[in-house]
Amino acid sequence: MTTPALVEIESGVDLGAPQTCEAVLDNVESGRIVLLRGLSFELTPRERDLIQNTEVILPGQKERDSRIGRPTLILDPDRGTIEHTKIQGEARREIEAMMRRFSAWAESAVATLLPSYSGALERDRVTYRPCDRSIPQGMHVDSSYSRPTRGRGMLRLFTNINVTGRPRVWQVGEPFEPFVARFLPSTRRASALGSWLLHRLGITRARQTAFDRLMADIRRVAKSDERYQQTAPRAIVEFPSGVSWLAITDLAVHGAISGQHSLDQTFFLPVPAMRDPSRSSLRILERLTGRALV
Repeated sequence: MTTPALVEIESGVDLGAPQTCEAVLDNVESGRIVLLRGLSFELTPRERDLIQNTEVILPGQKERDSRIGRPTLILDPDRGTIEHTKIQGEARREIEAMMRRFSAWAESAVATLLPSYSGALERDRVTYRPCDRSIPQGMHVDSSYSRPTRGRGMLRLFTNINVTGRPRVWQVGEPFEPFVARFLPSTRRASALGSWLLHRLGITRARQTAFDRLMADIRRVAKSDERYQQTAPRAIVEFPSGVSWLAITDLAVHGAISGQHSLDQTFFLPVPAMRDPSRSSLRILERLTGRALV
């Protein structure tokens, strides 16, 4: 299936071929999701067994009963360790090792798919979602709270590692510009003083820019608009077990519907590194608001 918001790269295609790289680049910068059927992160037999052991991977009853896909596990890109988790002992070290291995694999895959970004991307966090999701997430664009993007794009490579064959299902919405234009009148201009305080207290790793604050508010307003969430245009997309997909998720309007066990690697993409910076969320918002946001 191909929708205006989704483009597929079939199995057997040379992912490093110039025409493939050109297609991936054009589509991610257009805010589309690129489904890569031939790109898979292979788990070891031990990892396959470990992630199915819910008593270990989800040690709390509340986590096992979760239906919103949370909590997630975040691997700190500098320390190479999981930031907050109840997983202990050898199992924790094994999950961290899996996430570090995925990070290196994802970096190599993105270098092949998007060679023009080489040297510009900053590898950030790895996220592992071991919890079940059966309650749909509202459609939104991504913003980064504790790690402000400061105008950079959020390029993310996802892989469904579910070993029972369960797909990960998303809803994918309209293009970025009409989406944000709809909600801009309802946003509020947050104080820069609050951003300074969050950074001083160590809650954020850098000071939030006006862009970070605006993106977070657009996300908040959109997710709380029940009428929009019920009536917005969308396509339902299934990502089978074993496949990967790539998107600039601050441009791609999306929301998870269901699934369990996925990994994703976030890269920060500087706007000047894009082939067409005018298509970035930063430049579009600056044009719509008539002011500099970084």
